[in-house]
Amino acid sequence: MSVPALLRPVEPEDIEAIAFLELALFPDEAWDVFMLAEEIGHRDRRYIAAVDPESEEIIGYAGIMLAGDTADLHTIGTTRPGQGIGQAMLANLEETALSEGAERMLLEVREDNERARAFYREAGYEELGVRRGYYRTAAGAMDAIVMAADLPRTA
Repeated sequence: MSVPALLRPVEPEDIEAIAFLELALFPDEAWDVFMLAEEIGHRDRRYIAAVDPESEEIIGYAGIMLAGDTADLHTIGTTRPGQGIGQAMLANLEETALSEGAERMLLEVREDNERARAFYREAGYEELGVRRGYYRTAAGAMDAIVMAADLPRTA
């Protein structure tokens, strides 16, 4: 059985490929190359890339912001859902957050993204509340569901 993806820190030369993925995965909220470069380069951010072991193509990415005893999951996405890549990236970032002193992971997910909400619930995250109008889309403002899990999680 082959490994679905290798995980590694994002490098500056990955930004264009990640911007392409960002547009494909999150067309309503996609960040451009410049926004991504600034975000990924920030000292309290940790971003990883999921790389196809055969083609070396970036097939996913994820990132957190560290803030004291809390880590905020900013993004997670893969072009190959259902292969365990998202779970591997989430576990990697949770380990990173723990090693940096975080005790809790927070995230926001679009209210209409039931697949993501189920993914996080299955991973042990609980819905805490709603942020009204958090996402700006072509169809208008959408609410975010705030979710959290204590680290280390035992799900």
